[in-house]
Amino acid sequence: MHGYEIIAELDERSDGAWRPSPGSIYPALRRMEAKGLVSGTDDDEGKRVYSLSDEGVERLSNRDADAPAPWEAFAEDGASLRPIMQELISQARQIGRFGSPEQREQAKEILAKTKADLYAVMAER
Repeated sequence: MHGYEIIAELDERSDGAWRPSPGSIYPALRRMEAKGLVSGTDDDEGKRVYSLSDEGVERLSNRDADAPAPWEAFAEDGASLRPIMQELISQARQIGRFGSPEQREQAKEILAKTKADLYAVMAER
């Protein structure tokens, strides 16, 4: 698969909870290629297509059979936040498009406070 196909596959397998960006997937593929875990070739359209190398297949076969696939663990852990995040983004876009300057400023303050509050939640560990 090429990078965008891998992104779409991860998105599908995680039920939309994990959709890596091209800015993260392509460097990861280059690192795996440098380690000999995948091999990349250019197809007829000039897209780089990746497949597991023999070493990648061997590493995968040595993986703990009981360990969940990365997309499964991510989907279970992060999926519950996705609906409210989508609503939040939608509301913020509406204020950005149709809100007054005062409303946009108020929204920025709310989002900045929310961001700080979320960091505080993570710091409670």
